[in-house]
Amino acid sequence: RTTLRWSSMDRSSSANLVYGTCSNRERDIFQRSDLQFPGPLAEGNPVRIPPDCFVHVMDTNKKIARVLLGPQNYTLLACEQVVFGPKKLIDLGDSWFCIIQNPVVKNGDTVEHDENGAVKLRFGATEVRKGRMAPFPLYPGEKLEGGLGHFTVVRAETGLVYENCCASFALTACRLRAKIDIVEDSLGLPTKRIANQEWLLPGPATYFPTDYVEIVRVLLAIVLVQGESLHLEAEQAHSDAEGVSRVVGEQWLYEREGPYIPLIGQKVIGKVVALQTNHLRALHLCAKRTFVDRFNKKRPAGSHWLLTAEDTDTYTPFPAYEAFMGFAHPTTLTPTQYCIVCDVAGADGQPQLGKRQLVKGPANFFLQPCETLLQGEIFVRSALIKSC
Repeated sequence: RTTLRWSSMDRSSSANLVYGTCSNRERDIFQRSDLQFPGPLAEGNPVRIPPDCFVHVMDTNKKIARVLLGPQNYTLLACEQVVFGPKKLIDLGDSWFCIIQNPVVKNGDTVEHDENGAVKLRFGATEVRKGRMAPFPLYPGEKLEGGLGHFTVVRAETGLVYENCCASFALTACRLRAKIDIVEDSLGLPTKRIANQEWLLPGPATYFPTDYVEIVRVLLAIVLVQGESLHLEAEQAHSDAEGVSRVVGEQWLYEREGPYIPLIGQKVIGKVVALQTNHLRALHLCAKRTFVDRFNKKRPAGSHWLLTAEDTDTYTPFPAYEAFMGFAHPTTLTPTQYCIVCDVAGADGQPQLGKRQLVKGPANFFLQPCETLLQGEIFVRSALIKSC
């Protein structure tokens, strides 16, 4: 019967190291027990490193750790002890990546060491390692940030704001942010980006991760059908999708049918549905502030007006400037009826207070918002003649 000697590592890691010889039953008993490892390995104990694994061995005199790759059996010296591992080598598939903190300094494929034999590290930096590379270990000082990640898929109608990496399609886009001042070519041309600057990578495209660009989020396209508009507001000065310059706080409607991905600096307030007019109903609108409407008419703040089928078949009220008060219905007169309209609206749409107008049937017309009927009634001619 042999005696087991254990390192000061945790039990799960140490169970993979075999010091001396022991039976499978003894090993199983130890793995199921709550025994604590008494300390570092003694001189001469072999460390068994399985294939595709690595360990960190520290020289306790110099306080310098180095990497040992498997498969091998390594006999520790008196001044050495295992401080990490054994762990599996990091193996990345074609569509996988990982982020390494404090990566080692390399000259080509060779890791550089200082005069004491310790690996050189780029402290505070990060390095993105993508698939299609040989399995690799973590050197002393390196850390794996967040585990392994899969490429983000971005379709044609969405967009992505960059943080790691992505593949974009036609309905998606990636929104990216630069961590530092860099020159990048995600859009096909070398472009200078300043720190914290954001931009979109529209789909379809594939973006490969870099160390100094982060993905903010994936943007999905907003699909507009016939009769729908998008109410947008500018959060910063920019040129919109149609090339119009927008200032901060400006609001407008985007009315083109199809998918739309909001640009950097645009805030989506909501969708606006167009209203229809016909010979039986008109739109009653009110101006929230003074502006010029799409018919090039100036509308003072607080003014009311009607839009009928003679003006337009469909109309989308602009929520920032005008309010929809409701539908107006026509007044219909038969050949034997008449009415008197009070405060008749002038050519400019303003009420002419005190002015009245007699309307005889047959007739079909809309009362302007400022107009009313005398006594609110429609009179019959025959009743008037008999009373006289």
